[in-house]
Amino acid sequence: MKRNEATGAAARTSLPERLLLLKKRLSMRSRIFVYFLLFTALLLGLLWLMQIVFLGDFYRMQKTDMLKSSSESIVRNIDNENLQALVERIAEENGMCVLIMDAGMKELASCEVSPGCIIHHIGRRELKRFADGLGESEQPKVMVFPMAGFRNRDYDERKFQGRVPPSDNGEASSMVTVQQALLADGNRVYVFLNTLVTPVSATVQTIRNELYLISAVLVLLSFLMSLVLSRRIARPLAETTAAAAGLSHGSYTPVENAGYREIDQLNAQLTQTAKDLKRVEEMQRELIANISHDLRTPLTLIEGYAEVMRDLPGENTPENMQVIIDETKRLSTLVNAVLELNNAKHAENNLEKKRFNLTECIRGIMDRYAKLTQQDGYHIVFEPQRDVWVFGDEVKVQQVIYNLINNALTYTGEDHTVRVTQQVQQNQARIAVCDSGEGIAPEDLPYIWDRYYRGRKPHKRAAIGSGLGLSIVKGILDSHGLVYGVDSAQGKGSVFWFEMPEAGTGA
Repeated sequence: MKRNEATGAAARTSLPERLLLLKKRLSMRSRIFVYFLLFTALLLGLLWLMQIVFLGDFYRMQKTDMLKSSSESIVRNIDNENLQALVERIAEENGMCVLIMDAGMKELASCEVSPGCIIHHIGRRELKRFADGLGESEQPKVMVFPMAGFRNRDYDERKFQGRVPPSDNGEASSMVTVQQALLADGNRVYVFLNTLVTPVSATVQTIRNELYLISAVLVLLSFLMSLVLSRRIARPLAETTAAAAGLSHGSYTPVENAGYREIDQLNAQLTQTAKDLKRVEEMQRELIANISHDLRTPLTLIEGYAEVMRDLPGENTPENMQVIIDETKRLSTLVNAVLELNNAKHAENNLEKKRFNLTECIRGIMDRYAKLTQQDGYHIVFEPQRDVWVFGDEVKVQQVIYNLINNALTYTGEDHTVRVTQQVQQNQARIAVCDSGEGIAPEDLPYIWDRYYRGRKPHKRAAIGSGLGLSIVKGILDSHGLVYGVDSAQGKGSVFWFEMPEAGTGA
């Protein structure tokens, strides 16, 4: 029963659907092989059509063009004193008869090269009728006459043995052109040309025999070439595909000497992808370890103070409660930072841009850091050149400045000093946050903005924040389309900066 249902389903599948299904199942090597054979078949089919089927039509077309061009050449030189020499040369070169008559059908020049020439053996009355058929036209007129008289009715190839010429089947014909021209004295003359159009059956048979041999050779060669080419092209791709399976494990062994530039480029890209995946995996593991460290410390403090307050009378003090509150806030900050890290990459469509005073925005941030400056001995100095108005999302820009300052506080030197500067050059406000720490190693600079990167130094718990700030900064600044960067030298600290175009003076 199931077999019958499957057979019915296959029968209901249309031919295009079957071809599409077959195409999906074919490998690249098989497709190259089939395409090359199809291309060869197409060339052979075209060759047979042109050389066998349409040979007679091309032959008659060539004869017609030859008659017309020869007639035009004679007409252009009709007044030349050496006209007879031109007529004889054209007749000999093209195997045609030429006859030039005046209006009274008197011969002016002539050349007969074929015993079956029509224009030299018909009466002048017929020639006059051909000439009158032109009317006022100056273009040559072509006429075709079947050569019934050319056929030998007594000849029959079946009466003879061996390879003999075939009987004339009546395909022979004669082409005649007539064109009028004016002499310098105003008299009208007529140029008659005649050529024999012989049957092409013998030629077709010769070409057919050659094409049999050519077709067999081409089919054999195309089969061998398609087999070799399909292997040479598909083999490095198959090897690259097999090697790419290692990407899931973060490793990739490139194919050596693939022989094709595109495959070499693919191997180079896959190699770089494997390196990037491995680096991302390492940074993810490091991030998990770092966040676990940042989470464990406040949780340990909260647990410890809560147990002390529960077990020891008199320890339920505002100071102990404040420690729990501060560590809870630190946990919230870390969790929010992880969420912001993902949101910052897609913030472009959620920006609420407006014109605001960037200088006042930074001053407000400095006021909020005043308590930290007083309690922990940090010094945050803001040095604006002048008040600057910009256009952007004020909340997001504040977040950028917060994270840059938090990063500077984390890595500043023993003087605990962070400097925030604001300069304006060519209508560009440049905000820079400087610390006096150890600086960043040159090999680490290209990666400091990465989502999971934390540098090669041992993890240091941030004085304020989550340690994910630079990734958030990058996402926000990219969504604004702003220019940003970092200048750092080991032992001299780091300077993180970004630029915003000035939006005029505020009211």
